[in-house]
Amino acid sequence: MPYEVIVDNINREEWERYAREFADYNIYQTQAYQGNRAEMDNQEVSRIVIRDENGKVVTMCHVRIKHIKLLTLKIGYVQWGPLVRGRDGTLKCSSPALKALRKAYVGTKVDVLRVVPNACNDEEGRTLVRILRAAGFAHASSIKPYRTLMLPVNVSEEELRKRLSKSFLRNLKKAEKLGIEVREGRGNKLCNILEELYLASRKRKSFRGINPQEFIEPQLNLSAAEKMNIIVAYYQGEPIAVLLMSNLGDVSVNLLAASNEQGLLCGSSYLVWYKSVIAARRAGMKLYDLGGIDPDINPTVYQFKSRMGGEECFHIGAFDAYSSSRVKIIWRICDKIYQYIKR
Repeated sequence: MPYEVIVDNINREEWERYAREFADYNIYQTQAYQGNRAEMDNQEVSRIVIRDENGKVVTMCHVRIKHIKLLTLKIGYVQWGPLVRGRDGTLKCSSPALKALRKAYVGTKVDVLRVVPNACNDEEGRTLVRILRAAGFAHASSIKPYRTLMLPVNVSEEELRKRLSKSFLRNLKKAEKLGIEVREGRGNKLCNILEELYLASRKRKSFRGINPQEFIEPQLNLSAAEKMNIIVAYYQGEPIAVLLMSNLGDVSVNLLAASNEQGLLCGSSYLVWYKSVIAARRAGMKLYDLGGIDPDINPTVYQFKSRMGGEECFHIGAFDAYSSSRVKIIWRICDKIYQYIKR
């Protein structure tokens, strides 16, 4: 089947229009996010759209390109992509389409192309793995697959509340009785509150976390349809807890959450998280990705999230394509060393 491959000749309006046809569309495949990440990490961004013979887009993604001078290699990275799942829940692309993606970059623009699809390790995800392998991608065993909890939200609010554990519900009721005010929005003022509370929480808990500007800067440039939601809890007029979430495709994703000491005393996290579940339902999402979990490294967060009634899920992981056997050997050795040091 002949494909039309369009590289770096797609305007913003076209990109968003095409992306809305994919159920796995996510914040990491928006132009605003990838542009900001590339600027922060001194990288380039390329974007590709592949159409079939009928003119229908079957896959698309942003590729962030990093030049590792020490290895004289260029690495292309597709974060939570390429987009492959249609709104009807079926895979829109085939191995020839992903082979066209590989050929568009490997050996010309990059030496290694790494894709990390936004796909759970279920029946559909395993089908995608077979398609990737047939297209010339190999599983990157050194990469730990994303692990999360998925909460179905396309149910009644009563059903959502029933899924909460007794301890979560008890703390939620306590917070509700304290008269905590919850506001939801997308503006600069709430972005400032998000940054302040998150950085203070990171300092208090002494964890590395991320730079909140990774999301705050893109928020200023995202279109109205793409903007992330910020939920803030106030006690006696002061912000005490905050949560950032994105509602794209058919899955909401939790991105950041934090509270201060007053927020901990009030149990405001329970209220903010529950409000985010309701926000995901209101946005018409099917599932709510509660965010990465690691029961061994961070058991407290895992226990908190597991009390919301979600089901544990692993993504299918990362897949690489190489320009040559030599590049494959060099990259695999260096990547294993890097991942070991990182862990």
